[in-house]
Amino acid sequence: TEVPGRIRVISPNGVVSEPVLGVPAVRAWGSRGLNDIILDPDFENNRMIYFNYLGAPDGMISDNSDETYKKFGEERSEWNALSREEKAASPWGYWYVVSAKLSADEKSISELKVISDTVPSRLAFDDTGKLLITTQRKSPMGSPDLKATFGTVLRLNKDGTAPNDNPFVGNDDVNDMAYVVGLRNSNGLAKNPSTGDFWVADQGGSAGDEINIIKAGKDYGWPYVAYGPLPPSDPPRINHTIKEGTEQPIYYWGASSLSLAPSSMMFYTGQMFPDWQGNLFLTGLSSQYLSRLELVGDSVAAEERLLDEPGHRLRHVSQGADGAIYILEDTPMPRILKLTAPVEKD
Repeated sequence: TEVPGRIRVISPNGVVSEPVLGVPAVRAWGSRGLNDIILDPDFENNRMIYFNYLGAPDGMISDNSDETYKKFGEERSEWNALSREEKAASPWGYWYVVSAKLSADEKSISELKVISDTVPSRLAFDDTGKLLITTQRKSPMGSPDLKATFGTVLRLNKDGTAPNDNPFVGNDDVNDMAYVVGLRNSNGLAKNPSTGDFWVADQGGSAGDEINIIKAGKDYGWPYVAYGPLPPSDPPRINHTIKEGTEQPIYYWGASSLSLAPSSMMFYTGQMFPDWQGNLFLTGLSSQYLSRLELVGDSVAAEERLLDEPGHRLRHVSQGADGAIYILEDTPMPRILKLTAPVEKD
């Protein structure tokens, strides 16, 4: 996906397709626009894909071009100057998670259906075929409203309804779609192949980034529990690192000088780097490096910083079918980097 609102297919040898047709109008600015995209577990048979985006409001024309992206960015300062009441009366845009069918020739999508209108970040399917959606915190941040969907991981059926076995179904104080609560901005979501558990990378404020193992019905403490200082945009709250009834992270970056600002993560299972099998990889935005974490069970034993090249924010990491590691930059002219094992010389 490209933030301004384009989906492209890239071949293993780096050939980039023309934009896929049928993508809805996107209102993009900064890193917000057309974001995460995943395949249906039965994609080979049903051709269904799922993605999230910030949609243009009624009456707003967007052709998903770079020119429109620049225009919306310039308008953002005007939006910020509005009062809260003015913003509520005329929203900047609407977030959607949608499903669509990709044509056999990979040139267009059809059968677009809105699944959720939350503020999403990452998407994944669990082993039961339910869709997991990490959501962002409410801004400006206040006391958590558990009937809303901010700062949670949602678990949905493919049609957008809440599964009957969700942990908060029947709880009048928590949204039925919620699977866990008490997160801030979970920009990383991946399944541990050794245990089947899903892990999230939660971005803190000025620091305090965390890795958490999500368990049904658990509370991870935000905004009352954190390992980093409060950013100016967040309100005062009890700054505990431990609070009864909340879960502890398995790892965190506490000092601002060591903050990662995680944007994605994956467990490595390939054959190209046998010594890295089972390691957890995370991309960093402000930190501008790829973090490799060595694990012992559910604990982090060591961290190595890779690709720590100044000026290159990293947005996404994934593993290819060949076992190579692919990294997407977050820069004005982003590259897709391919990390391969060194070739032995005779």
